[in-house]
Amino acid sequence: MIDIVTIVERNELILTESDGESNIGSGRRYGYLRLRLGRDIPALPGQFAMIKPHGIHEPLLRRAMAYYRSLTVGGMRCVDFIYQILGRGTQALANLRPGDKVDFLGSLGNTYDIEAARGREALLVAGGVGSAALFMLAEELVKSRARVKLFIGGASRGDLCGLDDFIELLREENVICATVDGSLGEAGFVTGPLERHLQQRGGEGTIIYACGPDPMLHRVAQIAGRFGAPSQLSLEAPMGCGYGVCVGCAVAVKDDCPEGFVYKKVCVDGPVFGGEALHW
Repeated sequence: MIDIVTIVERNELILTESDGESNIGSGRRYGYLRLRLGRDIPALPGQFAMIKPHGIHEPLLRRAMAYYRSLTVGGMRCVDFIYQILGRGTQALANLRPGDKVDFLGSLGNTYDIEAARGREALLVAGGVGSAALFMLAEELVKSRARVKLFIGGASRGDLCGLDDFIELLREENVICATVDGSLGEAGFVTGPLERHLQQRGGEGTIIYACGPDPMLHRVAQIAGRFGAPSQLSLEAPMGCGYGVCVGCAVAVKDDCPEGFVYKKVCVDGPVFGGEALHW
């Protein structure tokens, strides 16, 4: 069922600028939306919705957006999204104003297994705008009194989406930053400090939750396997429909068949998969 919902807040965030010497991260733009839902639609950590401005025909397809936050405002259920402005669809969303209408299809997909963190240290690994899929998880883990540490990385300081919210939730000492240009935290990829943490503490007694670009997730899965830590990875994939018809988001998953893998759909079988199950 497609709901027509209302924008409560909208803000385009231009978070990165060139330093005059390097263009790493320059020009990246992110949008923020808060939508007021007409009914109490459950929204779980890791799930997503398909949205686009109401009443437009171009672009035709809705855009998949991970839930950043779910909350009640004035007695009404609202959901927040942070997204990177990349093309016509996301630019059309960035052009909207409070009071405008949005076509909303959700909630879609599976969720992180929070119970798996019981008795473990939960390591969250976020790459760029992939952090948007981890904030609700962090909130639920904190509520369950789990030990939580976030490793967040991006090309530049401005690509660490939601950083201030994570610091407020988890405390600064539990948030480890890495940027490719060295503008905040360690210079390099976020998987570097993750690997060192596991070398010091060991994989036993930890669980890894991650979302970000495929190369980062591949490396996270390798590191988790090396240290024997279970991992749950939320995949980013192009989606046309959101409910398994178009098969545009197929990924290879290990299987006992002769080929060694079968294809699963990120929208209905995911977006969260066990790192050890994926055929990279």
